[in-house]
Amino acid sequence: MAATPPGAMRNVSRALLQRWNGDEMHHLKRNLALLALASTTLSWGAMASEQDAVYPQRPITLVIGFPPGGSADALARLLAGSMSEALGQKVIVQYKPGAGSNLGAEYVAHAAPDGYTLFLGGRPNIIHRTMYGSMKYDFSRDLIPVGLAATQPFVMVSGIHSQITTLDDVMRIARTYPGALTCASPGTGTTSHLLCELLQQEMDIDIQHVPYSGGSPVLTDVIGGRIDFYIAPLAGALPQIQAGQLRPVVTMSSRRVPALPDVPTLEEAGVPQLSGLELGGWSGLVAPSGTPPHVVAKLNRSINTALLDPALRDALTRHAFTTPQPPNTPAAFKELIAEETDRWNQILQMRNIKPLH
Repeated sequence: MAATPPGAMRNVSRALLQRWNGDEMHHLKRNLALLALASTTLSWGAMASEQDAVYPQRPITLVIGFPPGGSADALARLLAGSMSEALGQKVIVQYKPGAGSNLGAEYVAHAAPDGYTLFLGGRPNIIHRTMYGSMKYDFSRDLIPVGLAATQPFVMVSGIHSQITTLDDVMRIARTYPGALTCASPGTGTTSHLLCELLQQEMDIDIQHVPYSGGSPVLTDVIGGRIDFYIAPLAGALPQIQAGQLRPVVTMSSRRVPALPDVPTLEEAGVPQLSGLELGGWSGLVAPSGTPPHVVAKLNRSINTALLDPALRDALTRHAFTTPQPPNTPAAFKELIAEETDRWNQILQMRNIKPLH
């Protein structure tokens, strides 16, 4: 066998060395890249952990747009107590009523986006551009969803001495004396007002809407006979119903409400065109736009943690609230807001409801 020339051996060795060096350099670069990615991921994880540890470091204010004493107040207080435990900081309820709860929403929209000022929003806020053209905020732009807190059925109630005992009574009197019946609400643009407008639209009747500044004075005047009926959140009206001060006429839901098993639904009461619709109210937390994602995520976790607490769930049930179905994420809440915005703004346009200034 012929010997390999030394020069050729050196060339082969050099080629092998270069290939080895190339392979090793490739592996080395890839490993360095993986180490850098792992280091970055760990840094992000550490940063998120550190951010979670940093927020919150002081009490959080939960603003509601209605005065004390109504269903929004009851929900806010229950939620604030449980969220305080989940977050390790006190959640304080603050009242800023007016403009169908939109004054409170406007206040929070202009607050610092740091997670320390939140708003308990609901249906009245999604129609503020239609109802309150002069408001200096945009619900869909200036506030971001955190999570749904609860839903609640609504029920039409009248005073126990009222001539209204069934929905047929409402239709009969309204058609005989157009505009004579009064339907009150906690404010123009609230769910109670919208449901009153929807009934007029679907039943082809004329009723006078009387706006108040909150639910408690409405209940007082319905009990006293100064208002004919009120489509109330069940949470607000149930104590007076149970005390025999109010008469439940019909529930605004597709199924009978467990707390009022003998009260008919709209379909059962003769409005089949609204069958299958869930016309109850909803409430959820929103924060100023620009609130850091890790803060929104932690607040959403605190809501869901609170809603898993059996004591809170029992309390919500006693107040006739229903807890949301999972997944209760900011994205799911955003989708609900978009659907509700389209539906109710269309109803206001059909009813030719003009903006308030």
